[in-house]
Amino acid sequence: MRMTWFHHLNLTTEEATQLITAYQSRNVKTQRTLSADPRLWVVSALLPEYASEPKGRSQYQQRIWQ
Repeated sequence: MRMTWFHHLNLTTEEATQLITAYQSRNVKTQRTLSADPRLWVVSALLPEYASEPKGRSQYQQRIWQ
């Protein structure tokens, strides 16, 4: 499984701290860097990349929708 960096752009200090706390509780490697605007942050998380998109549960799909 390939791991890639996912970037959350232009977050305030409070939002960045909350996001990093949530990722670290799931043992995800994170980085916080200062954005071009010195009031905002960019949070990067190293997440797994899958070959295909996850499929939704079939119990929520009606046959008429297909």
